[in-house]
Amino acid sequence: MPDTPDLHPAHHRRRRRRQGSGKSTLARIAELRDAGTPLSRADYLTRFREEYPRSALVDKLEAGQSFREPGYGPWEAAHQGEWSRALRLAEAERPALARQYEGARSRGSRLRRVRIVQLPPSDYVLWEMSILRLRAELGEEIRVICDAEPDPEPVQDGMQHPPPAHMPELVLLGTIALYELRYTHDGDLAGAVRHTDPELIGGCRRDIEQLLAEGEELLAFHNRVTGPLLAARVTAGSAEAGPATVGSLEAGPATEGPTEEGSADER
Repeated sequence: MPDTPDLHPAHHRRRRRRQGSGKSTLARIAELRDAGTPLSRADYLTRFREEYPRSALVDKLEAGQSFREPGYGPWEAAHQGEWSRALRLAEAERPALARQYEGARSRGSRLRRVRIVQLPPSDYVLWEMSILRLRAELGEEIRVICDAEPDPEPVQDGMQHPPPAHMPELVLLGTIALYELRYTHDGDLAGAVRHTDPELIGGCRRDIEQLLAEGEELLAFHNRVTGPLLAARVTAGSAEAGPATVGSLEAGPATEGPTEEGSADER
């Protein structure tokens, strides 16, 4: 692992480019919101838990740089600036996550994710990487799309790097449904808009697959960028926290219980 984060590598810089004369499907999600079914947070979670086990392919697109996850121990610790404890609690999630991924493998389900990251990473993204690292190690296909310096020339059509402000937060459950997740101004999950149009689902999946093909593998990105930053946070707080390492943590006793199996994909 490098001693300092590499935020401006030549191989990681991605040029914005046009793709045809029309908008990508992802760029049209907001326009099509009225065609979907709005769901409360509770209704979305109920449907997700019903449909997730029946989905052969689960895709997730995360673009926001700051969310809240109140009640979730690892996030609470990081939110309070207790980075060493946050990482220990994150590692304590491994058994529950391992059961989730083993269940997915037994069902023949494939899990993929694109994480949009603006550099330098926000505290939330920095913390989330400790969870995404576990997910990648357990078999989820995760790619990172990021850019430290936005292109000064605007591009109106097609996919763009870094992604534009309209990039949605999506969960695609096979061909069953597409969910656009909706959040409060503070970053709490508020609900979702459910779509079942096959053309919309297919178009968004193709766009996500393009991002997957162009993104950097999560573990490589973490080792190069967010791992050193997390290590620095832990070192800064070492006087008042127990020792921990970013790459391989020994889980200590956690007062907060681990995530329920399957629940982390809902957020």
